[in-house]
Amino acid sequence: MKNLKKLSRETAKQINGGATERCSEHNPCSVGWCCNGICSPHICIEF
Repeated sequence: MKNLKKLSRETAKQINGGATERCSEHNPCSVGWCCNGICSPHICIEF
C-alpha cells in the first residue's frame, strides 16, 4: 500500500506539472494565496 500512495503522489506531481507549492500559515506562498495547503494563483473562498 505504501508504494501505491507514493506512486499516486508522484503521478499527481506530474499531472500538476510539479508547480504546486505546499503551504501553511508557517510556510506562506511566495506568489498567490494558500488554498487548502496548496499555493493558488487565485484567491480561494472556503465554504
